Amino acid sequence: MTSAEPVGLRRDPKSSSRATLLELFFDVFYVAAFAQLSMELAEHSTWSGLGQGLVLLLAVWWTWSVTAIVTEFYDPRLRVIQGVVASAMFGVALMAVAVPSAYEGRGLLFASAYVGLHLVRGALLVGALRPRRAHAREERFLFWFVISGVLWLAGGFVDPAWRTGLWAGALAVDYVATALRHPTPGLGRVPLDQFNQLSVHFGERYQQIAILALGELTLMATLTFANATYTPARAAVFLIAIAIALLFWQIYVLQSNTLVDRSAHWRPRQAVRLAPYVYAGVVTGVIATSAGVDLVLHEPLGPTTPTSWVALIVGGPVLFVLGRMSSEYVLLGQLPRSRVGWLVLLLGLTPVLSAQAPIVVLVVTMGVLFGITLTDARRNRHH
Repeated sequence: MTSAEPVGLRRDPKSSSRATLLELFFDVFYVAAFAQLSMELAEHSTWSGLGQGLVLLLAVWWTWSVTAIVTEFYDPRLRVIQGVVASAMFGVALMAVAVPSAYEGRGLLFASAYVGLHLVRGALLVGALRPRRAHAREERFLFWFVISGVLWLAGGFVDPAWRTGLWAGALAVDYVATALRHPTPGLGRVPLDQFNQLSVHFGERYQQIAILALGELTLMATLTFANATYTPARAAVFLIAIAIALLFWQIYVLQSNTLVDRSAHWRPRQAVRLAPYVYAGVVTGVIATSAGVDLVLHEPLGPTTPTSWVALIVGGPVLFVLGRMSSEYVLLGQLPRSRVGWLVLLLGLTPVLSAQAPIVVLVVTMGVLFGITLTDARRNRHH
């Protein structure tokens, strides 16, 4: 940590766009969290299991997005900001450990880690910002995290049958309050002009977490295939999984530099407010795809049952592409009809795919992603 505090708390938008080493180290903790979530979705692939897994995934994602905003708004060289990031590491690690039994005996551990992470961050920032109230927005954040925290902790104490509803309600509070700019009694909402200053660092941070999520897809496919009995079908599934990861990457990097520049210099307000929601779709799509690949690697030629398997194998890529399209629409005003057409085709084939072997579903999904990359390349050449 630094030996002296820099002058001022705000991050200089002209400072280096590179993430600090502590930020990169922080991201590493999400490798374990994403892997646990992927395995949880694959292991509990019923509709109710997918719903429970989605709640956990969105909670883990929110911890990253809120911490990323902190290191964007405030100078990450400050000891208090480094303390926020370091304390968040402990919270994320505990959440990752609790994921497999979050709806059993470790529900309170998951909830306590989530709530504690946000409360510690809020307390540290409120204390640091109190002499500089012109920059203070953290009181509003802390107020709403206390409200959602009650629901999180209550869910940890009650019977697991009630846990999903309470935690989903808590997530709704977190996501909706942020979308409404945290309206707080006596303080009002976070002023819009506080979202007008953004650096290239912000877009770079989101690119880094997206690439890390893609790394989780390849990591889990490799580990699952390495530990499974070898068959030609499983070998084919593994190669398809790597191809899907590369296609995801190709879809993601198209115009990525333009999007980062536009978010920092042209539409910072839209970028900083919408990025947590848009990338929730991107990251969820990758983790769902990873879980789907896990299922196909175990049963490549059996029946695609239950139908929730198709939701993972097909729905993951659909979510990923929709998330990326949302960024392009918000920041560039583009909504490629070719991508929409490919997604409609894939979703239209879903009833037919449900009657096919899992490996067939995966091949068709890969084919649609390949089609998207071809039409993207053609569209890019014309521009």
